[in-house]
Amino acid sequence: MEKVELAGLATEDAAEAQTKGALHLYLWFAARGTFVWAVSTLILRLLPSAWVDRPAWTLLITGAISATGLVIATLLFLRKIEQRHRLAALVSFVAPQMVLDAAVTVFFVHVLPNFPPDHAPLFGAFVLWAYAVMLTTAVIATRPR
Repeated sequence: MEKVELAGLATEDAAEAQTKGALHLYLWFAARGTFVWAVSTLILRLLPSAWVDRPAWTLLITGAISATGLVIATLLFLRKIEQRHRLAALVSFVAPQMVLDAAVTVFFVHVLPNFPPDHAPLFGAFVLWAYAVMLTTAVIATRPR
């Protein structure tokens, strides 16, 4: 069994995390995914109510923030990872966000009080769709050629 040292998760880069083993690498991506989720949720929380009063704006803003997280993961982190680890790394990046967004959907009025309460199902459905697109893209992009 692999020994996992968590001390460097916050300061090391993806290539360095990869040298410490697969489990360490996946924990590294899970930590980054959790951080991206926290920043995205904070941005959504701080938006003025007038910006999210219509369902279309809720979708547009949530989509833009979700897409930013995927771009960050792909461009900054994945390019240094061996091909064989990329799919699991992306899943590790997205999985904590999915779980945390499920909790946001359940406690929508408390976590995002600036959004109209009737947007909770729309938010939940949209983020689920966005994560499905991210994971499908990861599977397609990392398949052997």
